Amino acid sequence: MFASILIREICIYFSGEYMPLIQPYEERELFNKLLRYYEKIYPDITFEKKEEMLDRKKIGEIYYTFPGEQEIITEDEIVVKIKKALKFGYNTPVIILRKDGKDILIDGHRRLRAAWDLGVPWPALVMVANTDKTFGIEQHIQGKIKELWQ
Repeated sequence: MFASILIREICIYFSGEYMPLIQPYEERELFNKLLRYYEKIYPDITFEKKEEMLDRKKIGEIYYTFPGEQEIITEDEIVVKIKKALKFGYNTPVIILRKDGKDILIDGHRRLRAAWDLGVPWPALVMVANTDKTFGIEQHIQGKIKELWQ
């Protein structure tokens, strides 16, 4: 809890405005909501929950999806804040959907960008689907991270 408060305060200090980074407990809540949502819309598929540490090689193999509308300048500012917060222990996991050995980024686009740029490992919450069914998120794949962020 103290580390989360410290990181939030650091982000305020660095940015000059209040723009907190997502905290680990918030990402775990989101992961559980997404898992319940996927289980509801795909009742014939079972999902396994995993936690993993992604090294640079694994990060490079992840399929990057469209992160949503955001100006490039804002995205760059967030990545810079994450990089600075890393010095103080920031490491909120990203969310990955895995199927057929293919890892698809669901949430944590800027966190993974910061990890890739710095070459540091990053934690991930992984939903492993036991199917070859095509999920809607796959329509938003832009490519593998190692190809997009050379």
